[in-house]
Amino acid sequence: MSLENAKANLKEFGKELNLEGLAFDENHTCILGIDNAFSLHLTYEPNSDRLYLYSPVLDGLPKDDKTKLALYESLLEDSMLGGKMAGGGVGVAVKEELILMHCVLEMGTGADPSALRRFAPVFVEQVEVQRKKAKDIVEGRAPASNDQGGDSQPNPGGQFIKI
Repeated sequence: MSLENAKANLKEFGKELNLEGLAFDENHTCILGIDNAFSLHLTYEPNSDRLYLYSPVLDGLPKDDKTKLALYESLLEDSMLGGKMAGGGVGVAVKEELILMHCVLEMGTGADPSALRRFAPVFVEQVEVQRKKAKDIVEGRAPASNDQGGDSQPNPGGQFIKI
C-alpha cells in the first residue's frame, strides 16, 4: 500500500509540473532537473515506507580548511532542528566531495496523496537558499544575512510570547 501512496504522490506532483507520466525507476527513484541548476531526487524506500527528497547543495568541497570550516558551520547552524532545511537536514560525503540536503515524507497507510506536491516547492526553495550560501562561502563572500530561510519571527510585544 505504501508504494501505491508514493506513486500517487508522484503522479499528483507530475500533474502540478505538467509532466505526465512521471514515474519511479526500478530503484524506486525519480530524478528531476530544477532550472538546469541542480537535481531533485525522490526515492521511495520500501523497508521504511518513506519518500526521501534530496538535492546537492555543493559539488566539490573547499580545499582550504578555513573555508571548509565556515561552510560546515553555516550548514550545521541552518540544519539545527531542520530550521532552515525545510524540516530536514544536510549530510556530507567527504570522499565524493558532495553535500546533500534531505527531507523525508511518510508514505505509510493513510498518507496524503498531495503531500509531495505541497512540500516540494518549500524544499526546492530552501535548497536554492543553501546552494547560494554555500557558493558565497566557497567564493569568499559573506552570505547574505537575509537568506529567506529565517526561522525566527518578529515579536513586537516584547522578548517573550505569553502563552
